[in-house]
Amino acid sequence: MAFTPKRGHIRKQKVDEELELVPFIDMLAVLIVFLLMTATVLQTAVIEISLPSSGISAGGKAPSSQSELNLSLIITDQGFRIGGAGAILPLIPKKSDGRYDLDRLEEDLIEVKKTYEDQTQIILISEPEVIYDDIIHIMDVCHKPEIGLTDIALSGSIQQ
Repeated sequence: MAFTPKRGHIRKQKVDEELELVPFIDMLAVLIVFLLMTATVLQTAVIEISLPSSGISAGGKAPSSQSELNLSLIITDQGFRIGGAGAILPLIPKKSDGRYDLDRLEEDLIEVKKTYEDQTQIILISEPEVIYDDIIHIMDVCHKPEIGLTDIALSGSIQQ
């Protein structure tokens, strides 16, 4: 025989009907502070760029019909080239340790700046294999006060 409790002997337990809201409010306060802190961090990490279409092909030919310089820096995994309307300088190869030669880039950009003193714009054209950190270092070189290329645009890809 199975045990069956009698209907008259079932105890009713009293349930505390008051909800504890203090831990929930504490959690919301911490969450709001966290969201406010991350929103300001995300704002300072933004780099504003524009994406123009590049007129320079990978073969090294630049359109000669343009009257302004249209200074461009082509970044590949072998090195980089400085180009403008009508000419592209020879390849600046990577160093033997595999890093970009930023000192030589700075020297070449200073030479270009001596010829075109009013030039403040440069377009960085990179291959997909180029690491983002290298692009930022190259942008820092272009933005140095002695070079003065403050309007830096980033192009999506090199035209084949």
